[in-house]
Parts: sequence; C-alpha cells; structure tokens
Amino acid sequence: MFQILFLAIFLSSAIGEFPPPQAPRAILTTWQQQDPKQPSPETQPSGSTQHPPISPAAPAKPADKPKKVITNDDLKHPSGGFGFSPTDFNQINNCDRSCFEQVRQLAHIFPAANPNWKRDLLQAIDEVRKDGEWQKYLRDLYDMHLKFCQLGDEKRDELARDADPNNVTTREIAIDDKYDAKFKEAQSALQALTSRQTTLQQKFAVSPFAYQFANLQTSRIQNANCAPQRYYNESPTDAEDQ
Repeated sequence: MFQILFLAIFLSSAIGEFPPPQAPRAILTTWQQQDPKQPSPETQPSGSTQHPPISPAAPAKPADKPKKVITNDDLKHPSGGFGFSPTDFNQINNCDRSCFEQVRQLAHIFPAANPNWKRDLLQAIDEVRKDGEWQKYLRDLYDMHLKFCQLGDEKRDELARDADPNNVTTREIAIDDKYDAKFKEAQSALQALTSRQTTLQQKFAVSPFAYQFANLQTSRIQNANCAPQRYYNESPTDAEDQ
C-alpha cells in the first residue's frame, strides 16, 4: 500500500516538470520563395535603377566625293572613237545561243536536215573572226557610227548653250547650218565605206552561216545606240583645279 502511494506521487511529480510537446511552427520566409540569385524588390536599394543596354553608335556616313563634269573629250577612247571603250568593239564577234539560233534561221538551215549545224556554224564564225580585211571594215564602220554620235552630242551641246528656248535666233540657225554640213559630209563618207561591204562579204558566200553572221555584225553596228551623255554638277574643288 505504501509502495503504490509512493509510485503515484512520483508520476505526478514527473508529469508536472515535463509539459506536453507542442507542434513545431512553420517557418515561412520571403527569400525562400524567390530566386536566390536575384534579390527581392523589398531588399533592393531604394536609389538603384536598372538601365537598358546602350547600343553602339552607327558609323558616320562618309562625305560624298566631289562631282566632276564629264565632257565629250572624256568619253573618247584611245583609238579615236567616241563613247565606247575598245573592249566594246570586240563584242562584235560574240555569238551566244540566241545568236546561234538567229543565224541558223537567217541561213534557212533546218536542224533535222543537218544534225551537225552547230559545229558548222561555230567553224563559220571562226572563219569570219580570223578574216583581217573584214575585221578592218567592221572597225571602220564602227568608228563611223561613233562619228555620227559625236556630231549629235556636239550639236545638242551648242544648242543648249547658245539657243534661246523662247525664240529662234540667228545663232541657232547658224548652228543648224554648221552641223547640217558636217552630217552631210559624214553621210558621204559612210556611203563610200559601205560600198566596200559587198566585195568584202562575197568571200563568205560559200557558207550561208558565215555570210549571215557577217550580215548580223554590220546590223549590230548600224542599230547600236549612242552612249548617253552624262552631266554632273561641278564642285568648287573642280573649279579650283581648272
């Protein structure tokens, strides 16, 4: 009986010294919910601001080069022609696929009747290219064509400088008379030149391809456009250089 009473007193004393355990508190902090690499808006300094990246400045545009007046003398090429370079005349002997077909039609050659017509035409073109007398004639005809272009440009220059746009003047009529005589002289020289064509071209009569290609060459020259005149505003630098 005494032991039971002693045990009850001991248990009551133990329960009074150790209170029952409480549930742990949930620790919720703002920084645990955010990216640890970036501070939250609350933790940023009040005076800090974010600046957008600065793009590099565009390079300065180079200054325009001084412009120069191009005259008729500037358009002359070393061989004495006008408006074209010597390289342009060399194109008179060119013949691409379109040219091949054009010469074939002019020669009235049908592919079914001559399967090797392309090789025959290529040989004929080579024959025309190697003929020195014919090439000299084409050169003279080309220079004559450039002569007409030059006369036309010179007449337009004089009329633009001296003619009155509102009235026909004595000076304007004098310019017309001057260039009418020059064109008449050039036309006579052209007729004398073209009179040689029949004799020179007759050597190609044995080959329809060669004959028609020679015709095509003269047609290219006669129908060629003149080089357009180019005018530029004269800069102060150019005026000081004169």
